[in-house]
This record gives sequence, structure tokens and C-alpha cells, in this order.
Amino acid sequence: MVRGMTLTDIAKRLNEDHSLLPPVFFMTDQQAVSAPVGVISRLPPGAAVIFRDYHHPERDRLGADLAVLCRDRGLIFLVAGDAGLAVKLKADGVHLPEGLMAEAAVLRASHPEWMLTVSCHDLAAVRRAEKIPLDAALVGPVFPTHSHPETLSGEKPTLGLSGVRQMTAATSLPLYALGGITEKNASQLTGTGVVGIAAIRGFMSD
Repeated sequence: MVRGMTLTDIAKRLNEDHSLLPPVFFMTDQQAVSAPVGVISRLPPGAAVIFRDYHHPERDRLGADLAVLCRDRGLIFLVAGDAGLAVKLKADGVHLPEGLMAEAAVLRASHPEWMLTVSCHDLAAVRRAEKIPLDAALVGPVFPTHSHPETLSGEKPTLGLSGVRQMTAATSLPLYALGGITEKNASQLTGTGVVGIAAIRGFMSD
């Protein structure tokens, strides 16, 4: 960790040569971050929020509230996995889980103004993503993370820094590091080729 630097500060450094893209993606998950408004209120203008909370009983209402907050703060608001809800909420785009990656081509044709991102968990997925009209991919998990308990127990390996470097070397698609990233380890991403950081819990201390 660089003394005194927050996770957002480090992400901005990674993003210096890619200023048209957001430096950070905050991914909502009320089981992990019960008060997303607090995190969103601290994000810098130009940052992005991916609204997940797939199983929230009032997902539409929560999404509408967060969409308004993002617009008021100059943030990019994406809906995860639901183009219909993105239209309803007048979102800036859609984030697709890896399994829905193929939907990107149709979404690009029907909503050319949208930002489209996807999650990728291995090099093969990144290579598939490069062939689709996407703006960026979130790759991970880079480090062990509570979102994937099997990485904490060692049952499943993480990408690690070497895996991230392998991905960025194989594609021109902008990649964001995701998974287990904190202000204590984020500086290790310097030189890996990622253009920013995506996180669920990581921005809680910013």
C-alpha cells in the first residue's frame, strides 16, 4: 500500500492513460454492503456503479433510488444482467455476467449509446469478450475474496498477478481487476496492464 492512498487513489493512477473510462466500478451487494448509498456518495465523479442485488425484494425501487443518486453525482450507472430494467431506470448501460456475454452484440445494436461490460474468470473468456463489442471486462478473482469462499479455503485458485498480466497481454480490451482488492494490496496491480479496479467491499473504507 502507498501510505495515505485510498483504493480510489490507486485506481486513478492505474487509469491515467485511459481517462475516457471510469477508474473504479463499485458493485452493489446488500449482503456485503448494506448501505450502498454511503459508498456511492464518496465515489469521485466519473466513477461507475454496477447495480446487482439480483434477489432484492424491491430491486426496481432500490435501483431507481441509486440511479437518481448516480445521476446527481455524475456517476455512470449500469444494471447487471437485466437490459429491461436498465431501460426502465434510464441507466447508462448494462454489465453482463460471463454466462450472458453473448447478449452483448444484440444490446450494442439496440442501444449503441450504452456502456457494456462483462465479467471474465479466465483467459478463454477474455478472448471471447474481445470479439464482442464491449467497452471493458472485469477480470477476477485476482485475490482471495469472501464473494468466492472457495478461494479463501484454497479449493479454487485465484488469477493472481501473473494471471492478470497474461490476460492484459492477450487483448486490447480494457480490463479491470476484481476480487479481494483492498487499499493494502491494490498497489501490486501497478504494471499489470489493468485500467482500474472493481470491487464490492473494497471501497467501504475510502
